[in-house]
Amino acid sequence: MVDSTSADMMQCKYVYKHCSNPRTYKRDGALHRLCEFHRNKANALQKVYATKRRRELRELRRQVMNHQTSSSTDGFKMEEVTPVKVECYEDSHVKVEDSTSPWFESVASLDSLEWLSDTTTDTLSDEEYAYLSEVF
Repeated sequence: MVDSTSADMMQCKYVYKHCSNPRTYKRDGALHRLCEFHRNKANALQKVYATKRRRELRELRRQVMNHQTSSSTDGFKMEEVTPVKVECYEDSHVKVEDSTSPWFESVASLDSLEWLSDTTTDTLSDEEYAYLSEVF
């Protein structure tokens, strides 16, 4: 006979409602906290949250780029310049990295932003767990 404590250990640990479904197993054989139904629901919400976060980061990067380009031209009167013909030689050793343009500096500053990767991990971070706890 299975005692009640081991049966409770096998039940889904969904916080907001009693769920009698059994917990699912990880690939390594350990138990997940939730049953298959609640894991699928949590994963779907996590995907929505991550998509929203990536969209916010893209917008933030866009704003940084717009601000840097607009602030670099503030106070300067733009004049129309006639094009100059430039000849390019095959043995030229000029590199794009040598440029000190504000555009290159603004692109370099984007490297410090945190990038979200589309991972398929089975664990949630504390922030994701808190977010899902609010939603459910």
